[in-house]
Amino acid sequence: MSGNTAELQANILFWIIIALFAWQGYQRGIWSELTKLAFIIAGFLLGMPEYLGKTLVKLVNNITFAIQFLIHGGATAIITGNFNATTLNKIFTEIKRLPPPIPKENAEMAMFLAMVFLILIGYLVSTLLKKDKMPGMALVIGALNGYLLSIIFLPLLPDEPPFTFKDMSVTGVVKQLGELFSYLVELLIKGVAGLLNFMFDTFGTWAIPIILFAIVIITLASLTRGKKKSSASSGGTGGGS
Repeated sequence: MSGNTAELQANILFWIIIALFAWQGYQRGIWSELTKLAFIIAGFLLGMPEYLGKTLVKLVNNITFAIQFLIHGGATAIITGNFNATTLNKIFTEIKRLPPPIPKENAEMAMFLAMVFLILIGYLVSTLLKKDKMPGMALVIGALNGYLLSIIFLPLLPDEPPFTFKDMSVTGVVKQLGELFSYLVELLIKGVAGLLNFMFDTFGTWAIPIILFAIVIITLASLTRGKKKSSASSGGTGGGS
C-alpha cells in the first residue's frame, strides 16, 4: 500500500513539475527556456560518470596537482632554472602526501553538486533575459525542462513516502502540518550541514571563498532581476500616464 502511495505521489509531483515549468516558459519566453535547457543538459552530462563526470573529477584533481606543484617549489624552479631531477623528486614527494581535492569516495557527490550548480546557474542566467515572442514554443520547451529535471531528480526520492497524513480531522491536519513543517526544517538543516561538511572535506579552507562567491552571484542575479522588474513596471506606469 505504501509503495502504491509513493508511486502515486511521485506521478503527481512529476506532472506538477512539468506544469510549473511549462507555465514559467510561457511567462518568460523561448530564449530563457532554451538557456535553461542548455544548462540542464550540460549539468546532466557533468553529473553522469559515464559521460563527463569522470573527466570533470580528473580535470579538477589535475589542475589542483599543477597548482600544488607550483606552490611547493615548481614555480621557483622554473624561474631560477633549477629544474633538475633532485628538485622534481623533492616536489613530487611533498605533493604525493597531499590528498586529492576530490577523492574517489566523494567523486559521485562532486559530480552531483556540479550538476546542481550548473542547473542553478542556468536558471539565474535565464532570469536576466528579456521576454520574447513565441510563448507557445516557450511553453513546450519549458515543459521539456520540467520533464528532464523530473527524470533526473525524482528517482533520488525515497521509495517510501517520508510523511503521510493519517488523521484527516481538522485538529489532526493542523497538528500534522506542524509536524510536516518541523520535518522539512530538520531535513533542510541536515542537507545544508551535509553539504558544508562535504565542501570543507573536499576543498578545505577554499570552501569559504567558494561559498561566498556563490552567495554573491545569487545576490547579484536577484538584484538585477529586481531592477528589471521595477524599471519595467515604472516604464509601464509612465506610458499609461
